[in-house]
Amino acid sequence: MVRGKPLDIAQELLEAFDRSARLAEYLVEVLPASLWQAEPPRGEGRTIAAIVAHMQSLRRGFAKMGGSEPVAQTLDGRSNTQSEAIEALRQSREALLELFAAAFEQGDARVKGMPRRTVDMLTYLMQHDAYHRGQIALQARELGHRLGEDDVMRLWGWKKLP
Repeated sequence: MVRGKPLDIAQELLEAFDRSARLAEYLVEVLPASLWQAEPPRGEGRTIAAIVAHMQSLRRGFAKMGGSEPVAQTLDGRSNTQSEAIEALRQSREALLELFAAAFEQGDARVKGMPRRTVDMLTYLMQHDAYHRGQIALQARELGHRLGEDDVMRLWGWKKLP
């Protein structure tokens, strides 16, 4: 967003969604490969790969409900790679952005097929991603990896994503 630019709520919501969704891709990219399928601490819960597969499944499901074509790829939490996850997350981000942008452009309160109003869906997906990014960051730390200062600043939005 450019300083001094007039307020455009729809555009700023789309930019916030895009930035939030891109954070998942970034986090997957910066994690060491050794953590991707590592057994969760105490043997409880999902691997990081499985958490990301769940995030993608939810995004993909809502994009599909909204009529997105083609539908973003699915991920198998037991066997997906980080590069496959990044690509799938990118696909679902772009599909959802397109659906939300079209709804805003047409003045539609709801993306046809989705269960909530457009702004509610958009914010729900941002909250869902943020929750699971937190899980991933905590799990990485419990597995012995601390995110670097630049990575933390990017995840909090204080530094631009590469």
